[in-house]
Amino acid sequence: MTPTPLERITWDAHSAPVGHLTVLRPIPSYPVDAVGPIVFLDHFGPIPTPGDKLPAHPHAGIEVMTYLLEGANEHTDSLGNTGRTSAGGTQWMKSGRGILHAERFLPDEAPTTHGLQIWARLPIEKQEDAPDYRAIQASDVPQWSREGVELRLLSGALEGHQGPIPLALESLMVHLSVDPGASAEVVLPNSAHEYAVYGITAEGDVRVDGAEALGRGTTVRLESGATSVRLDNHGSERAEVFLFGGEPAPRPLFFGGPFVWNTKSGLVEAQRRFSAGEMGTLDGVPR
Repeated sequence: MTPTPLERITWDAHSAPVGHLTVLRPIPSYPVDAVGPIVFLDHFGPIPTPGDKLPAHPHAGIEVMTYLLEGANEHTDSLGNTGRTSAGGTQWMKSGRGILHAERFLPDEAPTTHGLQIWARLPIEKQEDAPDYRAIQASDVPQWSREGVELRLLSGALEGHQGPIPLALESLMVHLSVDPGASAEVVLPNSAHEYAVYGITAEGDVRVDGAEALGRGTTVRLESGATSVRLDNHGSERAEVFLFGGEPAPRPLFFGGPFVWNTKSGLVEAQRRFSAGEMGTLDGVPR
């Protein structure tokens, strides 16, 4: 079946509570439930680094990433993995058939925390895979500059570089820093894929392809067949922008709290596995 062509659209993130934090959540959001394999995107901070730990909780059917622009954090999970990352690094976890994890920010190492939490859908044939984990440090991330523009490639292939995050579906995740008065044009790797740009610190002075104003919390999804995207910073401050997308997430998509599956019955089974302790235990969860 030929996919329905995507129209170019713009929307603003909505606020959502996550523990003691309030985050900006552009995806999932009406009318977009995913861009490429990315089915969830939370933007937190910048805030004073909290001293409490995000409680242990499960995931299944997705790959989960915490990308830090500022701060430092520590990961633990029900497989016994631990890892620390700091600004520019990413915690990556493949949840597969199910795993519990917790994250703790580290105020003694960094006074400010700012970042993105990202979920990517697993292919249906891989959603029952064994879980996996990797701490990706800032030094692992390819970084290069053009005039007035800095690029950091988290996943996918771009301009002769390969990102370190090993997503199962073909993807592209790039953090761009665009100086005042500078422009950045990125040739997209695959015109059959889906792409969007999200404003991290842009304050409405960045134009996307000379049209949409990209502010903090604003997402512009590109139309089907787009081959490139251009960002022009007309403001007086450096703009931070997240370009993301890739191979479309397999449908249907069913969300059930921390689980994403291709059937409603799969969500029920994931909840049963969690409650029965089949995803392991962490910090007394499940009780």
